[in-house]
Formats: sequence, structure tokens, C-alpha cells
Amino acid sequence: MAQCLFGFSLNLTGKTRWLIPVVILGFAVALWFARQPIQRVVIAAGTWRAGIFTPPPPAPGESQWSQAREEAQFYWDLSRLRVARAQRLKQLNPTLKPLVKEIARRQNAGEDMQYSMHINTEIRWRLNFTPDVEPTRRRIADLRQSLDQPEQQQMASQQQPTDGSWGLGLDVWYLRLYYSVDHVKGTAGKPKYPLLFLDRINSPENLTAQLNSDLYDDFTKTGVFNREELDETFSALARLLYSSQPVAYPFDPQLRDALRQFVDRWQNPTTGCWGQWMIDRQGRVWKMDDMGITFHVVSDLHGQVGPLDRIAKRLLQLDRVNFPAGIRFNGHYENHLNWDAVKIFRTAWPYLDDATKQQARNEISRMLQWCLTQSLQPDGSFNVSDLDETPSDAYRYGVWFLEETGYFRATDRFWTNRNFPDASVVRARIVGKLNSIGLSDPGLREAYETIQTAQ
Repeated sequence: MAQCLFGFSLNLTGKTRWLIPVVILGFAVALWFARQPIQRVVIAAGTWRAGIFTPPPPAPGESQWSQAREEAQFYWDLSRLRVARAQRLKQLNPTLKPLVKEIARRQNAGEDMQYSMHINTEIRWRLNFTPDVEPTRRRIADLRQSLDQPEQQQMASQQQPTDGSWGLGLDVWYLRLYYSVDHVKGTAGKPKYPLLFLDRINSPENLTAQLNSDLYDDFTKTGVFNREELDETFSALARLLYSSQPVAYPFDPQLRDALRQFVDRWQNPTTGCWGQWMIDRQGRVWKMDDMGITFHVVSDLHGQVGPLDRIAKRLLQLDRVNFPAGIRFNGHYENHLNWDAVKIFRTAWPYLDDATKQQARNEISRMLQWCLTQSLQPDGSFNVSDLDETPSDAYRYGVWFLEETGYFRATDRFWTNRNFPDASVVRARIVGKLNSIGLSDPGLREAYETIQTAQ
């Protein structure tokens, strides 16, 4: 007598017992071929449960059955993006990761690797958000070559004569824009070369058209997730147009109003958040709540948005949801995302009720505990991760998070009256480690400058 998987039994003689391994093999083969559909069902169901999308209003006369069918179709289609990304990572990471590890080794040895960092940034965008495997392979080959180009590493922080950007190594316009903003704001007087890369958006019509092309994501046709391009294009433009420093470029005087009108139209009136707008097969818009994008809107517009209390409450609802919608990354904290969240809480704090403040205190306390016990190492370094995969980013966001929480300076502790008696010792360890590495890398310099003023 042999017990079957589904609870009934079969009478098997010695001559027929060979059927058991055959049946088991059959099940295994069936599951193997069904593994991707099963995976997509799990992803689709998880995304639906997270509640990060506001669905489009039903069509007149549309039945509840039809609405449910279209919703299931949307989440099923959306799951393809994540599965395709996982396949690309599996295919290309074995070649890419050793190169990134070498960049990290050289940064820890005090070398400036900005040119390689630029190339790697573009690779990560292509790998995570586009289906274009062959262009990604070519850029990985460029990254490998960059390790033997010290002169390019030195030139990566210099303005380029071709378009006036500071993005040597970047072939994509929005990335050159994003990585040029601080240089543009930091130029005293006229830059060496004209800022031609800004001509692309220098009218209300062109600015709106550029942002709309990023906002509306027809992903079922393109296989592209526009999220990073939308986030960083908006952030760069907002920091330039709302800068307190003069910018040596003749911006159209109507650009600020055009950007503000876009932001107001873009905001989700139900949750107060901002995020990607995904277009389904029927051409309808599903509005996503995205913590990272919401952070950039709140921060880059200097908190001149509302309702901040609703935004903070929505952020707390997403405390267990993975990036980009929520605070976690693959189920755990990251200093990068924690810094974003704490900046939102700080901006919203005067508008929060007591219950929401207590929730935020608890969240920040957990983040800080994770940073000090999991991310920060005994020698004063910060762990690199899949999100911040080089020492440059790991130090920068680790220090920024600690500084934003007021860990180093009591006057910055908007959320608590606690004392942190070990803060001065921790600060000295981090400073000592940064000094031992050297500050040739821009990210390491930013971390050092931040921690030097946070006392």
C-alpha cells in the first residue's frame, strides 16, 4: 500500500513500484515548466496585496466581474517586469559583479573611480529597468575597459565640452542631467562651456513633454519601467529651478510654473504621494505610490507641498513594503531609503498628530538600531549592499542617515529627547576610517564633509 500525495491510496505490487519514481519525476517536470507562471502569480498577488496602486475609475456600466478581470490582468502583466529583471540579473551579474567588486576594492584603497562609477550607474539602470540586454553588455565591456583608464577617472568630475555636462562615461541624457546638477549649482559665474544639455527642456512645452514621456509608462508594449528616469529627471529639474543659488543658464522664466503645474497634476489626491503612472492594455492609468519619488518631491520643493500629514501616514503604511513603493529593500532596511524616510518625517513633523508621531518615532528608532548594529562595522566602515554597492555610496548614505536623525547632534533630534552617549565614539571611528582610505572619491568627500559639520 502506498499513500498518494492527495490522500488516496494505490495498491502497488513489486512489479509496479517503478511507477512511483516515474510519477514523482512527472510532477517535477510539470513544476519545472510551470515555475515561471507560478512565480508570476506570487509576484502579482504580492503587488496587489501591497496596495500601492490606485486603479483607474471603472468605465460606465462596467461590471464588477469585468473590473476584477482587468485588475488581475494588470497585475499579471506587471509581474513580467520583475521576472524579466531577474532573468537579466542572472544572465549578466556574473560578469558585472566582479568588476563592481574591483571598483570597491580600489575605492577602499583611496583611488578615484568616478568614471567607472558613472558607467556602472548606467549599467544598473539598463539592467534593472530596460529589456535591452545587448546595450547593457556593451556598457559592461566599457566598464571593464575603464579600470585601465586612470586619465578618464580624473576627467569624470570635469565639465565636458561636447554638451557642457559633467557626466563623462554616461550615454543617457537624464543621467548626465542628474549628475551635473550639483556642479551647475556650484559654478561661480559662467561655466567653462555652455550648458547645452539643458536646452532640451528650456520651454514650458518641452519641460512638460519630457516629464510626461517619463510619467506615462506603456510597459506592456515597451517592457521598460520608467521609474528611475522619472524620479531623477524631476529631481534634477526641481533642484535647478528651485535653487537658492544663481544658475549660469538662461532658463525660460515660465519653467518654474510649468514644473509646479506638473507636480500638482501628478500628485495622487487620495494618498498625497507621487509615483509612476502605468498604462494597462486598455490604455488606462494606474497611479503608483512611490516613497522614493515622494521623497524627492518633498525634499526638492523644500517641503512646499501638502498635505504633509497624509504623506507621512501613507509612508508609515508602506513600512513593510519593498522599494520603490516602500521603505524596505528585499525585506530589510537600507541607509539610503531610511535617510529618505526620515527627511520626509522631519518635514512633516509639525503637522502630525500625537499617534502618528509615535509611530514615526518607533520607525526611526528601528532604523537607527539597524544602522548601528547591522550596517555600521566595528572599524567605522559601512556595509556595501545591493542598493549601495560601492563604499562611496555606503559611506555617503550611512553618514547622511545618522546626521538626519540627529544622532551626532542633539539640536537635530526632532523626533526624540534621547541621548546617544556613544555618538562621539562612533563619529570618531567613521572619521578615522575615512581618513585612512583617503578622500579622492567625491562620495567619500561628501560623507567626510557631512560628518565634520555634524557635531
